[in-house]
Amino acid sequence: MSAAAQYAYLHGRVSIFGTRLLQPDQLDKLIQLPPEQEDELYQTAGFARPVGEDPEQLRSSLEQRLIALLLADVVILARPLIGRARDFLVYWAYRFELSNLKVILRGKLSGQNAAVIRAQLVDLGSYGRLPTEELLRTDDVAELLRRLDGTPYADVARQARRVYEERHELFALDAAIDRQYFAGLAKRAHEAGGDASGALRGLVGNMIDRLNLLWLLRYRFAYGLAPSEAYYLLIPATHRLDGRTLLALSQLNSFDEVITRLPPPWAEQLAGAATTVEVMHRLERESWRLAEAVLHRSVFNLARVFAYLVLRERDLRQMRAIIRGRRIGLPTEAIREAVGHVPAH
Repeated sequence: MSAAAQYAYLHGRVSIFGTRLLQPDQLDKLIQLPPEQEDELYQTAGFARPVGEDPEQLRSSLEQRLIALLLADVVILARPLIGRARDFLVYWAYRFELSNLKVILRGKLSGQNAAVIRAQLVDLGSYGRLPTEELLRTDDVAELLRRLDGTPYADVARQARRVYEERHELFALDAAIDRQYFAGLAKRAHEAGGDASGALRGLVGNMIDRLNLLWLLRYRFAYGLAPSEAYYLLIPATHRLDGRTLLALSQLNSFDEVITRLPPPWAEQLAGAATTVEVMHRLERESWRLAEAVLHRSVFNLARVFAYLVLRERDLRQMRAIIRGRRIGLPTEAIREAVGHVPAH
């Protein structure tokens, strides 16, 4: 397929897929559906109403369905891509399997048997690349991480192994895996090239900035880490929120001080934010705004594909939160807060 045909196909597919993205008024309607119309929520999400599941089973089954729907889109959208553009999209999808890796690591560290760990894993179908059964048979975490050499997760595993040798802690392992994965995503966004490379780098860079700021706030003021340790755990790839700024912010002594000392545009976006959850919701809304701008103002490029996937994941996670919230009887306002939704006026 020629480059022109390749991106014409992608443009057409994304345009069709984009019609099913939720609008704010639709989301508000789903939150407020009366019980007798609840099937509409599941129809919008794209799967049948779960029957007879306890809260833990529901959580697991909803996560499985969420990932399956997203990966089905990735399979279709990656089909015409080759080279570094395809590498980027496939690497983005790998992060769902990293959740399985974390489950296995947690199970090993807590002494769970293989059957218990296996029951917690999400089936990724053809996108599964972890040698799961081999990992479950390992005797310890160090051996498990060595077994990842030669897999797509080798770089992530090497970084995690170094951290584990220094600090035998699950938190440090989780942080190392996330840090290395997102650094790899930023690297692949830069390498993808093409006419949309600037827009793609902007979307990924915004994601990196958002995560670095959130992690800095959590590491310093929720987990009580020292400034140097909090800074070290941040993603080394930076965008507009550069390393020097992050280093300076990590030295500050309170949540409020970090918020007030942020450079533009974050100072305005986060003015008055009192909690990390509020910061997360505000930054997410900005990232969705950027993705919508790329989706609606560009054509024939990888950035548009990625923007769609960001928004599709947003919708599915919001619908999952609505389903779980309704199942446990949360009031409407609590569900809105859980999904980070501002009602349409």
